[in-house]
Amino acid sequence: MSLALAVAATVYGIGCLAFVENGFWTVTLPWCGALPALASAPVFFAAWLGWRSHRLQRAAVLLFIALFTLTILANWPRGAFSPAWYLQPVLALLATTCVGVIAGLTMTMLAVTALLLGTWSYPGQDLGPMAGPDVWVHAISLSAVTLASALAGSIVNRLVFMALMTAERQRRKSFDTSRALRHREKLLRHAMRVETVGDLAGMVCHQLRNTFQVLLGHVTMGSMSGDDERQRRLVLIEEALQQSQPLLDQLMRMAHPDEGTSMSCDLAEVLRQFHKQAALVLPGCVQLTVEVPSEVPPVLLNPHGIVHALWNLIINAKQAIDGDGAITLRCGSDRHQVWIEVADSGDGMPVEVQERIFDPYFTTKAIGQGTGLGLTAVARFVRGSNGLIQVESEIGRGTTFRMRFPKATGVRSA
Repeated sequence: MSLALAVAATVYGIGCLAFVENGFWTVTLPWCGALPALASAPVFFAAWLGWRSHRLQRAAVLLFIALFTLTILANWPRGAFSPAWYLQPVLALLATTCVGVIAGLTMTMLAVTALLLGTWSYPGQDLGPMAGPDVWVHAISLSAVTLASALAGSIVNRLVFMALMTAERQRRKSFDTSRALRHREKLLRHAMRVETVGDLAGMVCHQLRNTFQVLLGHVTMGSMSGDDERQRRLVLIEEALQQSQPLLDQLMRMAHPDEGTSMSCDLAEVLRQFHKQAALVLPGCVQLTVEVPSEVPPVLLNPHGIVHALWNLIINAKQAIDGDGAITLRCGSDRHQVWIEVADSGDGMPVEVQERIFDPYFTTKAIGQGTGLGLTAVARFVRGSNGLIQVESEIGRGTTFRMRFPKATGVRSA
């Protein structure tokens, strides 16, 4: 807008000087000739430069200065009854609303002063019987309307400013609240992971203690044997250490804060790999079996999250078994979903416990032995993956947890 007005004013001013005799400043020409146009054109151009340099406040002030300059110089020789003076109240309202109270009122006062000076300089030009006191009544009335418009614009400016400040405070308050909620959610997820890591670490330490006893036996027997037997014992020690390495790797992955991202996963392969790791951790009195088809449709989820959920379910199943027992891992699919089951031969749960099993901090363990966040973490992960978790249990006949996930359409499994 500023650039267009600058070009139009420049062309009009040069045209008046070039093609109209005495076209510098005369009432016979529209907008009173070349002077108003050429005086306002540089200010319009400066406003455009301010906009180009992203100095919007300065650009807006210069734009209104140019508009006031154009209208004042165009109306000055025409007297107070020039119709274009009625643009002043509109400009005063817009100026105080858009560029602020001080700048808007300053420009308005200059415009009113110019109106009164123009009326004094040309009190009765071409007015006939309207010359004299009527001119001043009209000029003063128009000045009052202009000042009233400026005051109205000042009120609007303050109201808009207060509304924007209130909105900004609400936005910052909402941002701080959401950040605090995200922080608490992060702490809750960390607490859920810590509980699982603690239970898993207990079982890993139990298995490592057995492994260390085997290693000490090999070292003792090897120290009392010949070179061939000692070499055979070293090979057995290496195999035992290699079998223990996956336990420590799994524990480190579980403790890592990185939760990964969602991707297309083959749950059958995930369950096979998990069975190999869990078989090394569970005690010998608990038989772990896996029943998976050769291939299932891929699903879109976080592989670290599904492993975390499976460890939670395995740990709960192991704690539900008193003495010898069995845990079965199953996987399958139907028309729209792929499902995973973790079934145990434990004592089962009553109905009132099943209804609260996924509530945060609900636990049936003794005080100090559980936080009640393990199954909550499983339920949150399943819901976050657009899935569904179900539980079936009967006293004395074990418990089955089933996680259902929608098939991933149009993607290949990772």
